[in-house]
Amino acid sequence: MLVGFGLLLVLLAGVLSVVASDALADQRAYAAAPACPGGSRGDSCTTTVPATVVGREDVASGKSVHHWLRLTERGSHTVQRLRMAGSGPVYGAVRAGDEVQVTYWRGEIHTVRFGAAAQESWSSPASAWRFPMGSALALLPFGLSMLWAGCWFRRSSAAAVSMAPWQVSTWFMAGATLGCVGFVASMTAGGPRDALLVTAVGMVPSATVGGLFAGWLRRREKRAADTSGILPVLTAERQTVDAAVHGDVSYSVDGFDYLVVGDGPVSATPDPAGRVARRALPETLTVQRLRSLRPQDPAGWYSVFGHDCVVIECRDGDHTVLIATRRRQAPVVLGALLAASTG
Repeated sequence: MLVGFGLLLVLLAGVLSVVASDALADQRAYAAAPACPGGSRGDSCTTTVPATVVGREDVASGKSVHHWLRLTERGSHTVQRLRMAGSGPVYGAVRAGDEVQVTYWRGEIHTVRFGAAAQESWSSPASAWRFPMGSALALLPFGLSMLWAGCWFRRSSAAAVSMAPWQVSTWFMAGATLGCVGFVASMTAGGPRDALLVTAVGMVPSATVGGLFAGWLRRREKRAADTSGILPVLTAERQTVDAAVHGDVSYSVDGFDYLVVGDGPVSATPDPAGRVARRALPETLTVQRLRSLRPQDPAGWYSVFGHDCVVIECRDGDHTVLIATRRRQAPVVLGALLAASTG
């Protein structure tokens, strides 16, 4: 699944790169296009004509605002509505009645000039490369990280996969960071070379972010593995705690996700209130040791308890019984089990 999705993202990044390349070719063609002779118009040349501003329109679209300039060419009464790329420098400066110069290329207005200021229209090829290149630079590192994760998952057990190891999370974090750098660089840099340069330089801080994230995950794993500070606590009050019992015993039942302590024998129950369907844990159940969650433990435990899980290993005759609970509830469960086994 991850390999297929990663391949899809990489292929999509490739398609967007082709789109960006075509947009850059149009940008170069527009910049190099000569003025059309005698005021004529053609696809391979530009024509600049005077126009008069009729008004401006700011149209809200979701969280953004579209800026529309209404104008008429000299000698024409037809009002053209032109979407501008941003709010300045021309759009924010002109008022109704101002004279501007508009430049046509391939039948569309691409540039509006007002005095010494010039601004591109939304359809201008000057910035058409930004979004496809930014999207490609955002998708490529994330797609590659998913490919790597998919290959890692294929070599690992299903239980290890469910516990989201730091080796995979680190690559995801670094890829996501680099993708954000590439997208922002493409949308704000002066040109495509600058965007690529910023993205290349961004590999170092992105790797640093991934390394810091890996360090944080490793420290969390070490804290979860340390159960030395968990001491048994006896309680005289009835409590229902989150806990699951696993083993080849009669009181290990799917859906019995709670233990009742402080009210007679320790009992497993599916009732969060602990009032019905209680199955008592026998006095022959003895505690062996405490530990953190392991990949070979039941896969559902990680989704329920996460890294906060503590596993109490017990013996009931010849059977190994595992009891999973949350770290903050482990002292009460441990105290109740020890008290029951010692009579």
